[in-house]
Amino acid sequence: MHRHDFVFIKSEYKIVKIKFDDILFCKGMKDYIQIHVMGKSKPVVTLKSLNTFEKKLPAHKFIRVHRSYIVSLLHIDSISKNEISIGKEIVPIGSIFKNDFFRMVDLNS
Repeated sequence: MHRHDFVFIKSEYKIVKIKFDDILFCKGMKDYIQIHVMGKSKPVVTLKSLNTFEKKLPAHKFIRVHRSYIVSLLHIDSISKNEISIGKEIVPIGSIFKNDFFRMVDLNS
């Protein structure tokens, strides 16, 4: 159970507080994650695996849609067959995550 609506992230020798509602999506890159945050021009980069970070995110607000991507349900603008639009960004939907993702979309339709 999450007691807070934010997470602290170590990034570039600082600790940055990020509200869950401000996270647009997260992109995993080997040992690092890019956390794309509303209102920031550059993503927050941290040394962590996407799997580790996924456990810190509230499950009712975020969904894994690809081996390398977790998206915020709050910020999805549109969904096509194989991708999700969030602002100006396009996030791919991976084939192994597709069924769970579209099941969730149906539940919220």
